[in-house]
Amino acid sequence: MKPWKRMLIMGTLLTTTFSAGVFAEDVLQRVDAYLRPDFNVVLDGKPVQLESPALIYGGNSYLPVKELGVLFGATTIFKDSTKTIFINSRINPEQPVVGIDQTIEEFKFKSPYSIKVNYLGAEYPLMLAYVDEGTNNRSNLIYYRLSDVRKMGIDTEGLKQSKEKLTGALYISEPEMKKRLKQMPTPITSGYQRYVIAGEVNANKIKALKEYLDYNASNRISDIQFTNVPIMIEKLETENMYEYLHYQTRTTSKFSISHYISTKLILTKMEEKVDDGSIEGSDGYTINTYGSTDLDDQLEREIIRKEDEARKAKDEEAIQNAKK
Repeated sequence: MKPWKRMLIMGTLLTTTFSAGVFAEDVLQRVDAYLRPDFNVVLDGKPVQLESPALIYGGNSYLPVKELGVLFGATTIFKDSTKTIFINSRINPEQPVVGIDQTIEEFKFKSPYSIKVNYLGAEYPLMLAYVDEGTNNRSNLIYYRLSDVRKMGIDTEGLKQSKEKLTGALYISEPEMKKRLKQMPTPITSGYQRYVIAGEVNANKIKALKEYLDYNASNRISDIQFTNVPIMIEKLETENMYEYLHYQTRTTSKFSISHYISTKLILTKMEEKVDDGSIEGSDGYTINTYGSTDLDDQLEREIIRKEDEARKAKDEEAIQNAKK
């Protein structure tokens, strides 16, 4: 008999931990149970020490399925998206002892912002966001952008990740982050500024970028009033090029629309003529925009495209079934 099958036969010993908040009320059942850290577990005549004590309910003993899987040579995987526990035999030594749920949940962020934080004595830029209420993720949780977290030297291997729909970036929820943090990051305030210019250290370039944002905070084109709220500016690998994420509101006498916009900014160093007619460098920069993308419109077009493809596939399937 395979080890994992023996484990399944010991059904009274199997359990796992679920968060009550993610289930509908008609699925939940409240019970009274007791933790018994004084209970000993012996496997094939040898005492074993488990991280979690035995749980006693209804006269039966329950132990964590993940730890039992390790003891019996099985790999256990919990798929949060389907609330399913998979128990698989470990055939090859390369198989992980504890499987990782690789399912990536998607969400659309709400109220994203960037700050500088102090973590273990160093300063880091960090993008954070809440979750739009229209998704399955909890809207009151703070999510940390994965790329920023990794730059902080935090081990994110095995942590559950979520993909943000507008930008395509991966995020990690605060509860997941706390599993690996040595201390909580401390926000570094910078007066009225509510955004971060990440990756740039040249004071003149930072000054030019800030002046550009101030100048374009509000402007009018024809009968449309544009209001731009900066979220984050990030230096790209190409010299003097930056990714500018902002929240733009367009207002007329008839409508008001707010969308997330991603724009490339390009800095060009200004030149000055000196008395002898020659050209020398200046500390100033001019800024031009390139490749502005309305992320909300882009997402909407992608949703429509997928719906059209699904509808076309369904129609083709119906035609093929009719021919049969």
